[in-house]
Amino acid sequence: MISYKKVEAEKKKIISNCRACDGNGCNACFGYAAYIDKMAAAHIPVDYWFRDMKGFYGEQHFKDNVLSYMNNLHTEFNNGLTLCFTGERGRGKTMAACAILKQALLDNYTAFYTTMVEAVDRLMTPDSYVFREAIKNIDFFVIDEVDRRFFPSRGSMELYGNHFESMLRSRTQNRMPTIICTNSQDTKQIFGGEFQKSFASLESQFFRILHAGGKDARKGEEKL
Repeated sequence: MISYKKVEAEKKKIISNCRACDGNGCNACFGYAAYIDKMAAAHIPVDYWFRDMKGFYGEQHFKDNVLSYMNNLHTEFNNGLTLCFTGERGRGKTMAACAILKQALLDNYTAFYTTMVEAVDRLMTPDSYVFREAIKNIDFFVIDEVDRRFFPSRGSMELYGNHFESMLRSRTQNRMPTIICTNSQDTKQIFGGEFQKSFASLESQFFRILHAGGKDARKGEEKL
């Protein structure tokens, strides 16, 4: 969870810097402060709260596809496909995924961000039922860092693969939009064994793959 103190500090900063009321409080800055509460509840990392795709310095083709998705969010929600962002680190996958979640919140959808390790860990806790129900019902759900480097052994790969497949099947079969971010260049590189076959089956039916190419933006002016 995001620190309560951090959330309150960011809200105070918005109000104090508001040009409309000079920090006295008005509908505009109070509205933005409420939006910060929504982003925090959606677990969107603070680093991406104040970034948008206008400042995206990554590959233009990837940017255009993400903006198109955001501009047609209602249609995309009805389609219920899974977006899979592939590409090396620093290409803007997380920034794009968070931009979609923020647009979803503005359009009164529910949204949630998590990483694969975080999600699987929560699924293995005694109160996992609450999280399982959330996975089923959240409108736009991001699973970041779906990466083979988190599987130090075959046993851990099977464990994470089974839980990950459970999450995906729950959402894809109910046509709930899911966004997956992976540093792998090919989705076949993520998991091995039987899960690879199962993943390939889901991918063929429900996935749209978007590759984020270009240079590592972390080495430039913008951190993606």
